[in-house]
Amino acid sequence: MNKLFLLLVSLLLSWNAVALELEGARLDDRVQVENAQLVLNGAGVRSILFFKMYVAGLYLGEKKNSAEAILADTGAKRIALHVVVGDAGTERFLKGFRKGIENNHSEQELVALRERMNAFDQLFAAIKEVKKGDVIAIDWLPGGSMRVSLNGAELGRVPGEDFYRALLSIWIGKNPVSGELKKGLLGG
Repeated sequence: MNKLFLLLVSLLLSWNAVALELEGARLDDRVQVENAQLVLNGAGVRSILFFKMYVAGLYLGEKKNSAEAILADTGAKRIALHVVVGDAGTERFLKGFRKGIENNHSEQELVALRERMNAFDQLFAAIKEVKKGDVIAIDWLPGGSMRVSLNGAELGRVPGEDFYRALLSIWIGKNPVSGELKKGLLGG
């Protein structure tokens, strides 16, 4: 009887650690960003034509189902991109990020973001490609900076909450890269 109880407890604990699995990517139910415990708000798959590129997971301090509420939230956040496509050049990802930002901002807003967009691009300069199974984590750290990591190794930081909101707009803005992905990230 004790063995059965221990087996059930271990199954429940392991089930609770992974909130979701999509396209082979396992998304944790909770993540730690600095001193903040974040919960998985939602997730979805980014596809281009017939190619599934990555699974995105959005982590917040508490669940929200409105893009406006998420963009207005000044607390810690994480967008985690789990690469599911075979090896791909980082330039392909960066081009997609730029286009997503451009589709959600005016020319005047883009001018204000340009220097930080270039700094963001430079974080990936040493990495020529990402591989299936890699995880790109883009964290908002309250106090002024965004941290970008690849497989847990920090690539660098870019200042400005407005730039972090600009990045989030790629997935949950008025003109997201995918309506289905936006719906998933908003918990729908």
